[in-house]
Amino acid sequence: MLPELLSLVVREGVLERSRALSVFGVDELCEALHRELGYDFFRGNRRRMLRLLIDLLVERGWLEPTRSGDRWSCRRDGIPLPGESPAGATEGDGQVDFFRRCLRLVPGYLRGEEAPIAFDAENVRVWEEFLGCDEFQACRSVLLDRMASTSGASASLLDLCYGPGWGIERAMDRWPEARITAIDFTDVFAANAKCRAERGHARNAVRGRPSSPVEWFGPSDWKGFGYPLPFPEGAFEAVLFSCGDPYIRPDARDAVYADLRRVLAPDGTLGILTRGYPDPEHRHVPSHWLRVTALIHDFTESVCAGWHGFPDVGENQAMFSRLGFRGAWNPGGAMNIMDSALWILKKR
Repeated sequence: MLPELLSLVVREGVLERSRALSVFGVDELCEALHRELGYDFFRGNRRRMLRLLIDLLVERGWLEPTRSGDRWSCRRDGIPLPGESPAGATEGDGQVDFFRRCLRLVPGYLRGEEAPIAFDAENVRVWEEFLGCDEFQACRSVLLDRMASTSGASASLLDLCYGPGWGIERAMDRWPEARITAIDFTDVFAANAKCRAERGHARNAVRGRPSSPVEWFGPSDWKGFGYPLPFPEGAFEAVLFSCGDPYIRPDARDAVYADLRRVLAPDGTLGILTRGYPDPEHRHVPSHWLRVTALIHDFTESVCAGWHGFPDVGENQAMFSRLGFRGAWNPGGAMNIMDSALWILKKR
């Protein structure tokens, strides 16, 4: 995806405007792109998208920060510009195809169009393929294995924002004894998720590993982030939260995770699949290509309704500690693994 995104930066004229400014801050670049390209930075997350783009261009060496750290300049030492990616040259999976779809929508979105991808019936197939991609499936397996190793064999498991049901099916495969409850703020995925649950039941039955029926909760029970979950205190020994964290409003994060802690039993396990925003010190997300991947992912999925982006890893750690979570499995007490893509927490 990197050549395609950088090609967009060149075609749209963002790099040319950056060079014309010589040294600039976010405000100056916003003003220039609004005036000359018609970008609308006054609504939604578009201003944040520009900062993402700046961080990506710094990561790839196109921009360099000044000593103050909040102003940048274009490097002029012959950094090669990307060529056009030939159509169909690279086969993608559901994740790459999703990013490409989003990237095609970026120019219109930056110019003020409404977020074109939502969690609605029109986009069910888009989310099916994206959330079921190989990377997310592999990460769910790692996450569920770690969670199962720290919880009882027949733990009660809540799948928060179950979506198309990929997490439910994977939980039945990796943790067949768990008693699963599934909840989402929309029911557009319910039919597909229930099919996957039935498929998981059937496979376990063939293997001689009977599993309990899934208990389902939908929008009539829960309206989404910012509303309390309809469960009593300590109802679950484990919670799986896959790919939904960046859709929590920043001002609601404490309340959402405090409520998740409430519904966890003492010493219960919370497993989160997300990404960490690349930190300038390279301490939490050290791998260059995972940093680039996180920035590309954050930038492209910004065209989706409700997207707030990947949070700062240090702020996440501080929040979880403040709310009464600790690292679940590492003897050193670490909360996350795989460059902050997986978080495995215990309720203190």
